[in-house]
Amino acid sequence: MNNTQRNWLWIGGGLLLLGCLYYFSDIVTYLLLAWVLSMLGRPVMVFLQRRVRVGRFRLGQEVAALLTILFFYGVLAGLVLMFVPTIVSQARHLAGVDYQALGEKLKVPMANLDMQAHRLGLLSQGESLATKAQELAGNWVKPTLLGDFVNAFVSTAGNIVVTLTAVTFILFFFLKDSTLFLDILHALVPNDMEAKVRRSVQDSSEVLTRYFGGLVVQIFTFALCITVMLLLMGIPNALLIGVFGGLLNVVPYLGPILGGIFGCFITLSSTLDAQADLALLWPPLVKVLGAFAATQFLDNNFVGPMIFSNSVKAHPLEIFIVTLVAAKLGGIVGMVIGIPVYTVLRATARVFFSQFKLVQRLTNHLEEEGN
Repeated sequence: MNNTQRNWLWIGGGLLLLGCLYYFSDIVTYLLLAWVLSMLGRPVMVFLQRRVRVGRFRLGQEVAALLTILFFYGVLAGLVLMFVPTIVSQARHLAGVDYQALGEKLKVPMANLDMQAHRLGLLSQGESLATKAQELAGNWVKPTLLGDFVNAFVSTAGNIVVTLTAVTFILFFFLKDSTLFLDILHALVPNDMEAKVRRSVQDSSEVLTRYFGGLVVQIFTFALCITVMLLLMGIPNALLIGVFGGLLNVVPYLGPILGGIFGCFITLSSTLDAQADLALLWPPLVKVLGAFAATQFLDNNFVGPMIFSNSVKAHPLEIFIVTLVAAKLGGIVGMVIGIPVYTVLRATARVFFSQFKLVQRLTNHLEEEGN
């Protein structure tokens, strides 16, 4: 077999592999999620096995794996209990607001803006910005808002339960046997490729472990800064806004904007009613947006670059391009997983395709680290 035939065989095999991955994308997603969670849970496993004892006996692999999974579910339950009751309460409050009366109240302070809008042709005869705001609020925040949310949640509950069940089952065995994921990959590749696969998985695991560790620090720092600023400015629900903003910050570039919108929603819903003084609504919103802007400045210029330089070992422009491509392919979910997926692909390319100049340029920082 000459080189041309061998190259075409590799291309055909690669296309067949991509087709299988696409067809079984759900199963592949479960495996990858469980693998990532197993890396995050490994420190918990080590702590439980070394520090926790039952009499004279240490915890076994099975018990430690179960307790680690319970730890993950405890964190998830804590976040749900922190967010959901407050959000539901604010939604109920907004659903009970008399938007007709509020719209009438908005007409006076917005009269000058109405005149300018009519002069520019942005509004037709008989329309006003107040009525437009009233219609918008009535369409988005209405008495059936909570019911619509519940119906949407119930419609996807089946997929959520299947995903949680599958990932939990796979995660238990990945935690119990740290080499199981590598054994699965070895079963799919020729014997002469096992060494490269092992090195690729080890490199990916090391990079991902550093990345997720740095990401936890970034989330905590972002949430702490937002919470402290809002507490000092007397904004209600500061902890909720800060934690939610920190979690949304995992979405590159778009996350802080969504966090600021959520913060404004919670702040506005706490004070908005038909009898409220409209002039008093703006200062809290400005404070929330100012806190997010200041924290985002610190994150973009200090915390974020430090994390990426120490974990991903990639240029900021490289990260930006990867994020845009991931957003194009997978939307918000793509933006969240884009950088971790890129780090794995880069570590894999370093092992299997190091002869190409482009791969050498993209992985030169990883090579320096390895030396």
